[in-house]
Amino acid sequence: MDSKSCSNNKVIGLISGNGTGKTSLAECFLYNSGTIDRMGSIETKNTISDYTSLEIKRGFSINSSILSYKWKNFNINLIDCPGYMDFIGQTQAAIKVIDSALLVVDAKSGVQAPTELVIELLAGNPRPAFFVLNKLDLENIDYFKVIDDIKNEYNLNLVPITAPVDSGENFSGIIDILQNQAYQYKDKNPSGASIPVNENIKDKIENYHNELIESIVETDDELLNKYLDGEKIDSDVINNVFKQAVVKGKVIPVFAVSATRNIGIDILMDYINSLLPSALDIQPIKVKDLKEDKEVEIKPSPDGPPLAYVFKTMADPYIGKLSIFRIFSGTFKVNNSYYISSSQKTYKFTNLFKLQGKNQIEINEASCGDIVAVSKIMDILNDDTISTQEQPLEIQPTEYFTPTLPKAVIPKSKGDEEKISSGISKIIQEDPTIRQELNLEVHQNIIWGTGELHLSIVKEKLKEKFDIDSEFITPDVAYKETIRKDAKAEYKYKKQSGGRGQYGHVFLEIKPLESGGGFEFKDSIFGGAIPKGYIPGVEKGVREALQKGVIAGYPVVDVSVNLYDGSYHTVDSSEMAFKIAASMAFKKGMQEASPVILEPIMELEIIVPEKYMGDIIGDINSKRGKIISMTPIENKKQLIKAFAPQSETFNYTTDLTSLTQGKGRFTQKFSHYEELPPNLAQKVVEERNKQKE
Repeated sequence: MDSKSCSNNKVIGLISGNGTGKTSLAECFLYNSGTIDRMGSIETKNTISDYTSLEIKRGFSINSSILSYKWKNFNINLIDCPGYMDFIGQTQAAIKVIDSALLVVDAKSGVQAPTELVIELLAGNPRPAFFVLNKLDLENIDYFKVIDDIKNEYNLNLVPITAPVDSGENFSGIIDILQNQAYQYKDKNPSGASIPVNENIKDKIENYHNELIESIVETDDELLNKYLDGEKIDSDVINNVFKQAVVKGKVIPVFAVSATRNIGIDILMDYINSLLPSALDIQPIKVKDLKEDKEVEIKPSPDGPPLAYVFKTMADPYIGKLSIFRIFSGTFKVNNSYYISSSQKTYKFTNLFKLQGKNQIEINEASCGDIVAVSKIMDILNDDTISTQEQPLEIQPTEYFTPTLPKAVIPKSKGDEEKISSGISKIIQEDPTIRQELNLEVHQNIIWGTGELHLSIVKEKLKEKFDIDSEFITPDVAYKETIRKDAKAEYKYKKQSGGRGQYGHVFLEIKPLESGGGFEFKDSIFGGAIPKGYIPGVEKGVREALQKGVIAGYPVVDVSVNLYDGSYHTVDSSEMAFKIAASMAFKKGMQEASPVILEPIMELEIIVPEKYMGDIIGDINSKRGKIISMTPIENKKQLIKAFAPQSETFNYTTDLTSLTQGKGRFTQKFSHYEELPPNLAQKVVEERNKQKE
């Protein structure tokens, strides 16, 4: 494959919040380019992007979808990302492999939480971007005010390239500000007809044109000097400098469109061709050379070493597991063998597929800027690097946001526990933002996701793919018990049953330890009151008693037990007798040592826009939490550190989303245990008693 064809390949992420018209925009791209002969819609459930049964049923994107079209000799590979924040992991994976992004914004409602988060992600991992203001056929939209508001809110150098002619129902054309040219759209024709700019707005558009030219020349010192000196600058020079400014992220072009009416899309497609970088325009890829154990840079080239990154896995019902990867360098061919970074083995690729939504087209080779799939190689995982045995390489894996919403998975049919665990493991192969843990403290299988919607989709997948009915419930709290004062206890275990009897007699001293102290066993027996051979039985008895406390049967922690006296029988004593005596003595002593229930306290780190600070602080206080610190960070946000009981944080993902319109996020980790207030402890005891009954 030659460099020329690769220089016409572009890899673009189509990113937005839900309901902005992103999937409709993708349909316009495919239709205008002749890739499809009729446009689908969300309402009629026949779009190329949303093709899985769950997406059709739900009416929104759940998975990122791979699309491609050809427009005027350029091959555009699109990754259409889901809009809901619950599926942000798919967008993170896409950002890893795209060369540029189209950020679609509903011009009526403005920037949504997922798009805002993507702006942050792109700031940390710069990619050129376009802002596409959609739905300009809605009433009462001030296009330029929307742009100014976004510029001020997110400190972005937005420059409008196209502007709407009229608005609302009368929106039927756009003006290309750079070219000073208007376009009229009629009779559902996707190509706008060139018309003169209306005399009434000609001066206004001329001003915007001059501002745009100034924004472009300001990115190049030499060009700026010529401009200030009044020299005439050739349009080709302007266009070239403009592309460099876009590629370097110095300016972000903005486009006016209506995806449902296919207005302004053809001009947008032209600018995608002329301004966004190709697969050969991007910076060299930093990778680890596994053979040399050092970081190297791989320059994109069809003749370079094979280098690709797996960003998506699918379980296809007909051809099995599909591993989808972006090629950064080299040319991949069917029947060649390639090295997989996680398994550290080579595998023969007996097929390659080009994807168009659900459709797979077999191909023989692919190169820089292509997104392709290989099937039935079970050892390829998400975030794997594909290279060769001769030059094994590894791209740094994607760092996904930690899932924060836990649910206990309960099978509706007995005996389905293993099936559930296996099914979730397979779903995790497709979605690395899901985590599963078998929590031995509460004896529950816990699944972690990014939100309620995310986990409801997992539940539906378990039913659809594996025929498993399950319930997702709030997990049990890992309560524990401890003591607050010293106590002493004696217990004599004596049993006679015709033959040899049982005899064990112990005196225990019980003391509380500091939080986190665990368990400590001491033996201060002297004078042979209890023979050494029976002491291990005493410790075993106490450790067994620790498993179930005397208040509600929770594990006991932070206690010290000293065996200081006792007696034995030369014939009837045994290790078992002393084990039973110690267990009973501990339970008796614990009841006299002011036993209490402890609850786990979580440490939260919450990032929220400043305007929500009051709501967040009030909510944390209502959850019996404590604010530890508040620190201003970039983008007018605050980092709040707080402690809160685990029982109050299980559903904090949902609460935070509600309080901040999805613009807050947090992480949590276990910190320590604290005493549960008596009124709540009483409720816990009552609940435990009900469970026993």
